[in-house]
Amino acid sequence: MNTGKLFFIVGPSGSGKDSLMSGVQPFLPPHEFLFARRVITRTSVIDTEDHDSCTESVFLERAKQGDFIITWQAHGLFYGLPSSILSSLNHGVNVIANGSRNEILSLQQKVPSLCVIEISTPTDILRKRLIARNRETPEDIERRLQRASLPIPSGVSTIRVNNDLTLEIGISRLKAALLQDNDSTDQLTHLLYQKINGASLSKADYKILLPAIIRHTFSLADVQAFLIACTQKLNEEEIISIAHARTLLYPRLKWPHPMVMDKHSLGGILGNRVTMVVIPIIAAHGLMIPKTSSRAITSAAGTADTMEVLAKVDLTFDEVQACVKVTNGCIAWNGRLNHSILDDAINHITRSLGLDTRYWSVASILSKKYTAGSTHVVIDIPYIHTGKVKTLAEATELAGLFERVGHAIGLVVKAFPTDGSMTIGYGIGPSLEARDVLQVLNNDVQAPKSLIDKSIFFAAHLLSMDERVGNFDAGYHLAQELLRSGAALRSMNNIIESQGKAQTSELPVHSFEIVAHQDGVVNEIDGHIISGIARLAGAPTLKAAGIDLKKTIGEVIKSGDVLYRIQSTDINKLKEAYQLANQQQGVLLKAVT
Repeated sequence: MNTGKLFFIVGPSGSGKDSLMSGVQPFLPPHEFLFARRVITRTSVIDTEDHDSCTESVFLERAKQGDFIITWQAHGLFYGLPSSILSSLNHGVNVIANGSRNEILSLQQKVPSLCVIEISTPTDILRKRLIARNRETPEDIERRLQRASLPIPSGVSTIRVNNDLTLEIGISRLKAALLQDNDSTDQLTHLLYQKINGASLSKADYKILLPAIIRHTFSLADVQAFLIACTQKLNEEEIISIAHARTLLYPRLKWPHPMVMDKHSLGGILGNRVTMVVIPIIAAHGLMIPKTSSRAITSAAGTADTMEVLAKVDLTFDEVQACVKVTNGCIAWNGRLNHSILDDAINHITRSLGLDTRYWSVASILSKKYTAGSTHVVIDIPYIHTGKVKTLAEATELAGLFERVGHAIGLVVKAFPTDGSMTIGYGIGPSLEARDVLQVLNNDVQAPKSLIDKSIFFAAHLLSMDERVGNFDAGYHLAQELLRSGAALRSMNNIIESQGKAQTSELPVHSFEIVAHQDGVVNEIDGHIISGIARLAGAPTLKAAGIDLKKTIGEVIKSGDVLYRIQSTDINKLKEAYQLANQQQGVLLKAVT
């Protein structure tokens, strides 16, 4: 009979060891796992662990008689792990025990197989938990935090379980640590647990694991723990493997042209309706560009929200194909076309927890482009200190990753870092952003130059991939001409007609103006604040709601100048947005020198 393994769980007070151990117990086969009852020299009370109590004198006598495999002192109490667990281990039962890291080396010499599971929690979270317990002085808490950073002895088998999120995710992580190598764990669950524990998986592993997740094979908490691990512990080979595996989840669309173009932005900046200008330019040239886009999640408008002001976007595959056959392009909502349980799950958990999903997104975005039938893709990677990508260096690194992963799955990808501090257009909200797009396509003198310049830049890179065009400079001049001549406008009108014109609203639009309270120069426009005001006004649900910027970065401002206008068809929402704007304008000025 194989001997059992002792899982020795260590971690500072406040790390949640007791809650995790209690929570994981129902998931463990009872004939394979035993929870050791510690002997402690304190009276058992409801809010402490279930243990055997005894007096200090009895404890010391039992220690002399060899009743404990190890003993230790902490916080004025004696703790003992009973020697009876050796019998369970020798009979092949795994034992789970809560203990002190100071006893690890001693314990290692006394049990046949030891695995230390370290429950860790970021120091700031741990400090808050200890303060909330209201049991110790600030000095005692800081001493606890210092002990919490002591390392595990080298050479000891160790799994680290981070308990920094929800209790359910913490339990899933501990379950993965305990059951990863258990004989009763099937292959798929074994792979899931390996990734949760931080291991790297192969392309073959992801090819069988991802479909199992789609089939709802695992619990929501286990899937969340897995996806969080994928946001934190992915190497480039794994990103490529995930992208490959995801291309097999859905059949690839077939298009009657060897080149199928696409343009994607990581988003996170105000306005930026570049896609809605690029698509008709490329379609006017005769290349296919079937674009599926998302609705807003935290911003005032997504591409689909804005296009919905002009045309129907909730299209079926057949409707998309029919539109592209006639017009070369479309701008449709991806909710019915690229639906992914994986992305729904990861977005749900990472949005609420503020986790970094950039590397997972590389595999997600490119696999969707592949299954949509695209062959050539340009990627816009805006960087700004308040955004998803914060620096030029990060954006450059991510751009290279997009291009390498794209190449690995058979796509031609060009990715470009762009300055996210500059607003792209004047409108924030579906109708106002649609107005900006139409002004550009109509060659209106009021069209925002920032939207024109960025749209031509990305259109030029797509056009340069066509051997008939040849290079970026030729693509740039061609994009300018397609826009100037009205060809792009005609292309957009054809797309709108094919998708179906949107119904116009008859509701009156109300507005308030926000003015500067001092002289200065616009130094920054805070996208988070501006988007929040626009959403409070009703965007993107109310298509006419939003913000119309009247000043841009670098402009000189006089006190009393209008910074922007808030508008909405709902007067009550507008008043709420106006109140917020008076508290936080979102337009940051610096003094004129």
